[in-house]
Amino acid sequence: MSSPAEAVLTERNRSYGLAALFLVLTAALSLVWSHNRLMWNDEFLSFYGDSAPSVAAVVGVQLHYPISLDPPAYHVLSHLSMDLIGRNAMALRLPALAGFLLLQISLFFFVKRLAGSRAAVVALALPLLTASFRYSVEGRPYGLLLGLYALALVCWQDAGRMNAGRRRILPLTGLTVAIALAISSHYFGVLILVPVCMGELARSIERRRLDFGVLLALALGVMSIGLILPFRKALMVYRQHYYITGVNWHDITQGYRELFVNYTTWPMPLQKAAAGALALATIALAVAGYRRFKRRKPAEPACEWVALIGMALLPFFGYLFGRFVTHTMEVRYVIAALIAFAATWAIVLEAKLRRDSFYYAMLAVILVAALVLNGTHIAQERRDTRTMLASFQMSPTAADALRKDPTKRVYIQSLSDFFLNTYYVPQADLRSRFSLVYGQAEEIRWLAHDTRYVTAINMQHLAPLSVTSYQSLLQERDPLVLLYDSSWEWMDKDIAAKQLPVTFYGDCMRGKLGRVGTVPGSAAGSVRINRPQ
Repeated sequence: MSSPAEAVLTERNRSYGLAALFLVLTAALSLVWSHNRLMWNDEFLSFYGDSAPSVAAVVGVQLHYPISLDPPAYHVLSHLSMDLIGRNAMALRLPALAGFLLLQISLFFFVKRLAGSRAAVVALALPLLTASFRYSVEGRPYGLLLGLYALALVCWQDAGRMNAGRRRILPLTGLTVAIALAISSHYFGVLILVPVCMGELARSIERRRLDFGVLLALALGVMSIGLILPFRKALMVYRQHYYITGVNWHDITQGYRELFVNYTTWPMPLQKAAAGALALATIALAVAGYRRFKRRKPAEPACEWVALIGMALLPFFGYLFGRFVTHTMEVRYVIAALIAFAATWAIVLEAKLRRDSFYYAMLAVILVAALVLNGTHIAQERRDTRTMLASFQMSPTAADALRKDPTKRVYIQSLSDFFLNTYYVPQADLRSRFSLVYGQAEEIRWLAHDTRYVTAINMQHLAPLSVTSYQSLLQERDPLVLLYDSSWEWMDKDIAAKQLPVTFYGDCMRGKLGRVGTVPGSAAGSVRINRPQ
């Protein structure tokens, strides 16, 4: 019969093994998902900026002509990733996957100190079942932010539980680095200060004295705000007519809903049922968390629960930050609230997890659910990718029109379709013919913003992309255009308003290929529009 010390060691080693199993599962699912997923508009914006020839060039892009509106940290990391494995979508997304794995590891150690190794394994595994897992396969800063928020939390916890000494330097350094990287990865990254500062304030009240080591780490991390201010200045040109205006209180509830289930495409009755179920689950979790807090051991600091509450309230603070500071907000900016929910669920189950039958049954359920849910997402992604690749087809008349003018530019105003066509169209000679059209006055007139115009202007600095002004298009004799039925499309509306004749050749890469009958030096024309039958 093993001694209590041996039993504890065995349990610890088993928990590390199970944690490693779920980390491997996370990486495998994420990489397979990424392999089957095409890049989308926002990822292309990151991809082309991050593909600059050097780190200095990447920083220069973000400092002078950004097309992805973030501070430079994530872009530098994805650039370095591309240097290692090539200029491709997988490399772009690796820092996001690394951030998600860091989230899981940090959750493990944070919960382990509060509720033991079994609850820690559950906390590590739970994010696999949430809609937020998709951010591990998106080449944007959000997956990385999840990891940095969790790292800051666990480093603050570690520093608070340690006595003064050389070993304390490591968590304090980790706290500083996590805060600095979060702030320099996304402008909403400054919200990382909310849970940590709330927790530290509560700890100072508990101890009745200040912890100058933690305060110094916080101050050093906050200094990174000074480093990102020059990058924010480059974004001012976007703010005048930005495509998102205002912040709505519905962003708060949506910020919570989209942590767990992305059900916005469901029928409305199912959406309401899902929202109600999530609300009831949240209330139940809050009640269970409060009861567990009241039963906490004397040595368990209350301040760590305060920090979790601060993390859970991030959508509220995000709303305030967006409303009064940035004047824009998207729910993915506050997904770090997931940390509080995953940790709390695992902690409140601490007593039940002591029973082997419940513990291993729950891990089995999480494992099977993770495979089924994410396997379903991967299968759907594969179908979507096949559908998209199959859409790079054209009618015989459109193909014939392109063959007759093999060197003529094909003008596209839709940014997302421009990116897809120039990257994924199988024929290299055709990919090189596409040119993005921009026109500020037209975009403001028809769409009430000029975000795409500013993006196109900045893209002129990023080879090998081709951009052309709308006025230059109108000066060309009989230009070829691809027009799309999209709410982001304005060129078709403006061509019709100018009464320019358009001869359509048929379907071509999800749009309609047409030839505009312009007269050099004039934007006038007849009202005739010939559409294919």
